[in-house]
Amino acid sequence: MATRKPSPRGPGRPRRRDGATPDDLRDRLLDMAVTLFARDGVGPTTLAAIAREAGVTAPMVHYHFKTRDQLLDAVVEARIRPLIDQVTGPALERIADDSHLPDLAQTIAGVAQRMVAMAASTPWFPPLWIREVASDGGQLRERVFERIALERAKLIVGRITRAQAAGAVNPALQPPLLMLSVIGLAMLPLATRPLWGRLPQADQVDDEAIGRHVAALLLHGIGPGAAAADAGGKAAKTANTAKRKTRE
Repeated sequence: MATRKPSPRGPGRPRRRDGATPDDLRDRLLDMAVTLFARDGVGPTTLAAIAREAGVTAPMVHYHFKTRDQLLDAVVEARIRPLIDQVTGPALERIADDSHLPDLAQTIAGVAQRMVAMAASTPWFPPLWIREVASDGGQLRERVFERIALERAKLIVGRITRAQAAGAVNPALQPPLLMLSVIGLAMLPLATRPLWGRLPQADQVDDEAIGRHVAALLLHGIGPGAAAADAGGKAAKTANTAKRKTRE
């Protein structure tokens, strides 16, 4: 009986060396892609550049990602989505109903602290997010917004609005802008460390300190006490203005 010979390796199909599997190579290519995207941008980074940096041939890259769009889809689903889930998942579970509305300020502060911790342990994420998601013309913006961010943002905006109505959140806040503020507070200090790192006492600010700093800012601004303080300040200003007019 004739013995069947193994099928020849297809063009571009990676060889398995040292126990490595095609999935291992795919993960390595994705890791290299996000690193290059963060450093150079999505536009200038070619599949050939990813292959070169990963130490493989271009056909190996094309075996896993037939087109550039397939690569970008994989980056969003396999690299960005898990990180966003890690940051927002606990909060989304907590605010699934209205029972935790009184704690919404603390919940949002927790999102910010997890975001700082995640970004600090994933150095490519802050520059990639700012360059390719937050910036106008970013090549990952629509993918991230439509597939991941929009649904979550709608839920959070709705909960913030209800919390404001219940008196649990500062009514001066604009719900559509709150998560943008959280992202900015969490991401920018890490992405711009070379700038503020030259300021006095900057050497005392580690990643945990950034997280505490962001939480303190959010709790002061989100908490209902901030609205009372704002109202008191406005009342005092109005009174002082009236006194000046009386003297005049």
